[in-house]
Amino acid sequence: MTGSDVKSRSVLEIPLESEQKARILCAALAPETESIPSDRATSTVTVNGSSLVVRIEANDLTAMRASLNSYVAWISACMRTLENIDSGSTDAKP
Repeated sequence: MTGSDVKSRSVLEIPLESEQKARILCAALAPETESIPSDRATSTVTVNGSSLVVRIEANDLTAMRASLNSYVAWISACMRTLENIDSGSTDAKP
């Protein structure tokens, strides 16, 4: 996807409890930025202090929505996993 193809950009900045958690989430999500299922959207995941930053560029609104939905689901799953680890819980939460 070239710069002229981009029709929309989104930035999700998610404040977390610590830089360590932001880095853990960033590492968990990094493979998703490298395995591009479509040439309609690209993404990057970085850390800014204790915040996780996801940048998405898409050439149409459908691709943007799909990318945003995917990242929200992945981040939610990662955060639930970290919460379970922190609490020592072995119960999986839906």
